[in-house]
Amino acid sequence: MNAQKAGMARLFLAAPDLRASAWMMNSSVFLKLCVAYEHACLRRDALRCAAEKDDALIGCEAECRSLEAAAITYIRTQREFSGLR
Repeated sequence: MNAQKAGMARLFLAAPDLRASAWMMNSSVFLKLCVAYEHACLRRDALRCAAEKDDALIGCEAECRSLEAAAITYIRTQREFSGLR
């Protein structure tokens, strides 16, 4: 699975109500958010498995939450103002 699809799958797990928005597959902004989210999640997962936990994990957790929130907000805003479903 590529980073775009993996990031999208993670986002849909976080916000299942957004799965029915087919227009997102053509949105370059959304697809770039998916890739960035997947890369951040992979870094976070690697840090979680590391023997020593450090401040990098805290920063990575915050980055993942921020990207997730940005993607969800973007989708909901686009749906609200454009009439897309």
